[in-house]
Amino acid sequence: MLSASLISVLVVLGHNPDTSYARVKIEPDRIETRLTYDVFTLLKITPLDDSRDGQLQRSELAAYAPRIAEFLRSKIGLAISDEDESAHLGEFVGFVWPSDMGEVIAGADFHSANGLIHFDFLRQVNEPPEVVAIAFGFFDVFTERHTVLGVFECQGDKYETSFTNFEDSFEYVTGFEPARPQTQHTLGERLWRFFKMGVEHIFLGYDHICFLIALIVVSRFREIVKIVTSFTIAHSITLILATLDVVRLPTRLIETCIAATIVYVAVENLWVKDTRHRWLLTFFFGLIHGFGFANVLREMGLPTVGLIRCLLSFNLGVECGQLVIATCLLPLAYALTRWKYGHIVAMGISILLGLFGTVWFVERAFGFE
Repeated sequence: MLSASLISVLVVLGHNPDTSYARVKIEPDRIETRLTYDVFTLLKITPLDDSRDGQLQRSELAAYAPRIAEFLRSKIGLAISDEDESAHLGEFVGFVWPSDMGEVIAGADFHSANGLIHFDFLRQVNEPPEVVAIAFGFFDVFTERHTVLGVFECQGDKYETSFTNFEDSFEYVTGFEPARPQTQHTLGERLWRFFKMGVEHIFLGYDHICFLIALIVVSRFREIVKIVTSFTIAHSITLILATLDVVRLPTRLIETCIAATIVYVAVENLWVKDTRHRWLLTFFFGLIHGFGFANVLREMGLPTVGLIRCLLSFNLGVECGQLVIATCLLPLAYALTRWKYGHIVAMGISILLGLFGTVWFVERAFGFE
């Protein structure tokens, strides 16, 4: 009963979260909007794979790009004043193909950071806009779970926000009007937004959750405290280094290595008797997971004010989410150590996690669908 429930949860977590990105860059005479989607999301707009080979050719996307652009223009409103009845994105400039994908995006990358495609729009304005508002009306097509991570850029300021089916619009005050005091987003507001992003990421990061489950399911309470602490310190280090571009590794390599950490821990669970060494192993693997967390911040763009504090706030959000998950798993770990069939169930969970991790590893490493 217990293992069956866990299997159901893992099946749900095995799907990447539905996320897209929006960057609105505001200049005195223009508004540049970049909308970013993976292929999985674009397929909800229109069929793309005409050759039916399970891959997306650049030429196939080029043929359907005008249809996608028209859909986006019809579903996304960009207004520069209360009287702006047209509220349009402007002219479709073109799409930007992933630089490291060659001419083909493999099916395994349809729902990953490797295959993100940008769609650029340009709207000319006659005078500097005081307010720029954007609203998304495509959640009926992309499902209610879809989230848009957005950033407004204006006069050196970056303001991050998110859009969901329940909060589908936002109004940004540019500060271009001299007679009107410029709205400055306080550091406290920035820290809070980055904190929420960290919490959301850990709850939607199915691979990080599976890694924690694999570690905790065969560990005792004292070892769990060491494991969580070690994981926290390690990924905090690489999160900061990677986000600041001190160290940068290819996204596919990082995602493949994260899948490998799940497989290793799950397989080791089958014979490990003493988990006291796990905190050392977790520290090394936590360094790898930190690079994965950094990828989220790169997609969002980083503020120019309070950069380190925003990074730490994001990391604190990750830790809070992680702590909630670990706390929820503690009763499971305790029950398995007390139940006479607990060891068998723990082995079954580990095998299941190992299978999930193996599938993700193969998909990410070799581009198999």
